[in-house]
Amino acid sequence: MQTLWLHSKTTAPSPSLMVIERARLKQPRHSSKITIVRAPAGYGKTTLLSQWFSQLEEPVAWLSIDTIDNDPIRFWKYLIHTLSNALANGMDSRLLSLFNEQSPFELLIDSFLNEIGSIQSTIHIVMDDYHLIENPEIHETLTRFIDYLPSNARVYMTSRTELPLPIVKWRVKSWLTEIGVEQLRFTYDELEDFYTKQGFSYESLQHVLNKTEGWAAGIQLAGLSGNTSRMSEWEVDLLASAQPFITQFLLQEILISLSLATQDFLIRTSIVDQLEPVICDALTARTDSEHVLLELEKSGLFIVRLHTSEPVFRYHHLFADALQIELKNRYSQKQILLIYQKASNLLYDTGDFTSAIELALLGQLYEQADEWMTVHLVELFTSGQTTTCMRWVQQLKKNQYPVNVETLIMNVITLATTHELEKATQLITELEQRHELDQWMDHLDNQGMVSILESMKAFVLFANGGDLGQVIEIMLKQLSKGPARSTRWDDIPMQYNRFEPTLLRTNIGVRGKLLLKETAVPLKLLFSEGEFEKQNMTGFGIGVSAENLYEGNHIDAALRELESALQYGHHFKDPGLFIPMYILKGRIYAAKKQFVEAHALLDYAMETTDNLHWIGSLHTMKAHCFLQEGHIVQAEQQLYKSTSLNNPKAESGQEFWLLVQARILLAKEQSKEALQIVIRVKEKALQERQISTIVEATVLEAICQMKVSHEEVALTTLHEALEQGAPYGYIRTFLDEVAIIPLLKKHIKIRKNRTSSHCYSVPLAYVEQLIEASPEDTQLDTVMDTLTPREQDVLRLLTSGVSNNDIANQLSLSTGTVRIYLSRIYSKLDVNSRMQAVLLVKDLEN
Repeated sequence: MQTLWLHSKTTAPSPSLMVIERARLKQPRHSSKITIVRAPAGYGKTTLLSQWFSQLEEPVAWLSIDTIDNDPIRFWKYLIHTLSNALANGMDSRLLSLFNEQSPFELLIDSFLNEIGSIQSTIHIVMDDYHLIENPEIHETLTRFIDYLPSNARVYMTSRTELPLPIVKWRVKSWLTEIGVEQLRFTYDELEDFYTKQGFSYESLQHVLNKTEGWAAGIQLAGLSGNTSRMSEWEVDLLASAQPFITQFLLQEILISLSLATQDFLIRTSIVDQLEPVICDALTARTDSEHVLLELEKSGLFIVRLHTSEPVFRYHHLFADALQIELKNRYSQKQILLIYQKASNLLYDTGDFTSAIELALLGQLYEQADEWMTVHLVELFTSGQTTTCMRWVQQLKKNQYPVNVETLIMNVITLATTHELEKATQLITELEQRHELDQWMDHLDNQGMVSILESMKAFVLFANGGDLGQVIEIMLKQLSKGPARSTRWDDIPMQYNRFEPTLLRTNIGVRGKLLLKETAVPLKLLFSEGEFEKQNMTGFGIGVSAENLYEGNHIDAALRELESALQYGHHFKDPGLFIPMYILKGRIYAAKKQFVEAHALLDYAMETTDNLHWIGSLHTMKAHCFLQEGHIVQAEQQLYKSTSLNNPKAESGQEFWLLVQARILLAKEQSKEALQIVIRVKEKALQERQISTIVEATVLEAICQMKVSHEEVALTTLHEALEQGAPYGYIRTFLDEVAIIPLLKKHIKIRKNRTSSHCYSVPLAYVEQLIEASPEDTQLDTVMDTLTPREQDVLRLLTSGVSNNDIANQLSLSTGTVRIYLSRIYSKLDVNSRMQAVLLVKDLEN
């Protein structure tokens, strides 16, 4: 969807000629990483920054924030566009695919930072009125953005309130400059300069200063009124109630002094964010709006020019707020509705349907807003503006408006595919209860949407670990109805996987709860019948089946399934399906030690998508393959290719990347560092109940504990991994970590020799199955694979009874070098002496 950019949001306001230069508040020569200007309304925060940057030759990207920007996708689109526009370097077009493919925000932020870091000059990024942002996801992503901000960038934020950002951390790191009320208050000298410049003569400036307490808006309003006779009558606490005071003073002292025609112009146009003559003419039934706007600019009446060469303006936010209050006071509800209707229609006709819907909702034109939402629902859904759409739905429901069922069903899909299963279930129940009232499901035109809702009901029930019999019953009921009525959603694949490298981590993969054969087979048969056969959900079902089969060590069957899933993925052009299947196929090749084939496949897969996130996942899988080959350097190179910034601090934060990084650290004998990463991943997985990641991370944790010589802890941790994996039949997660096999054998020996009750929580047959399923060479050759070729030569001679001197002579080494090799070998084998090494090798041979 083509985004309509509002110049009013991306243009730095030009400081008025009447603004007083405040030398004590000039921009520091060496700005901090982030500057926050925080004060109540009317303290001149925006004016101060506009003064700073008005004469600056370095690029400045200015974003004026509105309430509608609480959608993360809209927020970051605007910020990237603003900076791209300031630099004129086409950055936004290069990052556009990340929005189209709905990539994880970590990748988007890292890619954006990479673009900024490549610019040679210092860049200033301003976010004005950030207090209007309430979405925690924006706060989280902005925190990451600032934490990794390149040294050539500076961020400035204005806010009326405290910000839910890690201010203390930034303050401790000396990244932060803070400007507050005390610095922004006018001094007596500044007040005198201001009123002299305005051409007014006041007998008691100190009285004005005392009453306003240096509050810039109050001082400016008093100056504009040209009247101090009523100053003593102000009874408003200016600091605690800034907004009511401004409104009262604007209406009583400023607006009333203007002609009725000008008052009407101001009030009617106050509801739009961007004042263009054509729009103002339409709203006011005038033909001279351009002249009126220019006259208002001359008078300095709270109007800000947005273009130097075009008569496009906006009102000061506080002024607009006051005018909108007066709109409600002066006009009837019917007249107000007509004004909002005309304004929203004008915006809609220009193509800005998002702002049109927002304005329609503000004007309580709920039927109009609902109609436009319905018309553009596919565009909203495919462009990723689902957060905005859900906020609109909540606003309509709050006002008891019956939202279109199609819109509600799209909300169900959004909630279900973003792991908000409880909310999705509640909305499904609400739709079913609504049917009891108006029988919407019985209408012929709604049959296609009913089919989608039933599919989502089965999906949510399945993903929540509910009654699988009920899931099958719902699907059979749909099949018995025959083909569903076609809808505009038929050719739009639902996003069941937005960024996970394995389908098992998604809701459709039940977060790693592997299905038993008696459950999986009936579901698979249902997926392959009737209308389900043509849905991309079926492709995901087959893909999950392939991953289940691989995990159960049915590799050939997994290969057959994944080929079918690949066809579905490419048919629907859904990288969320075909990329995990390429990764699975690469994993199978690696398990068979067919590394040439694995790398060729993964290289080919990179050519099938231009989405940076999925390409990064494929690089991560290549790193995993290189590591299994014993090529640590190549593995590291591939791993860091998977990040948008070529340094380890720019990690994406995803579990797949982190666990491969931990394996590389293990291979480099940095076991403590690896352990920290693994524990972090495990803790997050436990919170999210991601079974597949819990098992994988716990297995790696056990290996790390062995590497740091904590054998008892390692065995306890291994038992924990077995407890998590046994109920679902996890096998390959253990077998693919060859270093865990010796620990598994120790676990079995301990169980046979001890009577510890906690061991019985894991069936012994399950552990024996893991040992039996491991290839024969994993008992000794697996251990040998952890050694370099020279270390393998030393170990073979050692176990044959050769002395250190003889080893040195046979391998043309010094005895000191032999001792170094032996020390490394002991560390990798987790033994402390020559005798222990010999016994371990003999044990593995048997």
